[in-house]
Amino acid sequence: MTRGITTALTVLASLTVLGLSTAHAQDATGRAMWEGGYIGVHGGAGLGTAGSLSTGGTLLGLHGGYNFQAGQIVGGGEIDAASSQIKNTSTSESFDQKWIASGRARAGYAFGNLLTYGTVGFAGNTTNYTNTYSTDVFKLGLVYGGGVEAMIMPHVVLRGEILHYGMGSSDYLNSSGQTVSLDTQSNVFRFGMAYKF
Repeated sequence: MTRGITTALTVLASLTVLGLSTAHAQDATGRAMWEGGYIGVHGGAGLGTAGSLSTGGTLLGLHGGYNFQAGQIVGGGEIDAASSQIKNTSTSESFDQKWIASGRARAGYAFGNLLTYGTVGFAGNTTNYTNTYSTDVFKLGLVYGGGVEAMIMPHVVLRGEILHYGMGSSDYLNSSGQTVSLDTQSNVFRFGMAYKF
């Protein structure tokens, strides 16, 4: 079994190196390596707070965008949406982030088939707070962060990134039917794969 695992890792490493070499070759075809549109999938996990409640959980979604490249400078825009399981559940109250989406500008620096970038933009989410009463709220906020992408073969891009969502305060009903304001923040770690056109 050990020999089989070693062989599989060797083949995977060889394919990755071949893919990187091919990705470099694409740089000479006329269009810059990172320029163009892309669409992909991502998943990850988040930790945060909603008022005094601690939240955590996973998410799964789609993203797409377009890059422009001038020399080693890469810029563009991206939109994404994800179904979220970031929540807090206790015996007396619960907070649940149902979904989250964003539209962001991106800017980065390319090292051949590697791209490091920063990103900032607007986000929206739908949350539910239940404490006898159940309240759903849609909220707009800000998001920023950064990440790294690797073009492992022509048209195939892997990424890892961290994003901070600051959604501000939203009003919900508490167990007495009165309004309670919860400030929502979360840090999301995402990994993804995209196809570049």
